[in-house]
Amino acid sequence: MGEREYKLHLIRTAREAGMGDVEILREVLKAEYGGNHRRKLVVEWGELLGLDASAALRKAHEAGLIPTVHPPQDDGG
Repeated sequence: MGEREYKLHLIRTAREAGMGDVEILREVLKAEYGGNHRRKLVVEWGELLGLDASAALRKAHEAGLIPTVHPPQDDGG
């Protein structure tokens, strides 16, 4: 079994256990550090989950799995 097939097997198993995209990405990123590395993993695994890069990154960001590339804006207060 190649690496891609193994990852797809893991995804199928996770889906059968009731895990959604965000939960799967959370498990993938559990012990991974470095913003760029985490983003690359999100894009790679997102593709295997059937997501395009933008959708995978958006879901990961909304779930707090990767930091935003934009600094917080000052609300003027």
